Amino acid sequence: MTTMTASVRDARNHFSKIANEVNLTGQPVTVFRNSKPWVVISPAAHDVPNAATLRAMAEAEEMASDPNHHPYDTFEDMMNALNKACEDA
Repeated sequence: MTTMTASVRDARNHFSKIANEVNLTGQPVTVFRNSKPWVVISPAAHDVPNAATLRAMAEAEEMASDPNHHPYDTFEDMMNALNKACEDA
């Protein structure tokens, strides 16, 4: 595997192109300054969501597709409705 490299000048002038290539290939690019490695441009880690996050995402999608679901305008409105529901229970 060939290590991708760029000079500081190339990295500055073509950052978008380099960043896109890094993102597409997953391969980092080492940027050289004065013929020495200076920084590495690497893709961001793509963490897999945990089970609780996946459940919350599924619930949010379900609520969004429910025509009877009432979205709240503010967090305060949501908390007031939740408090009222607890009082009524």
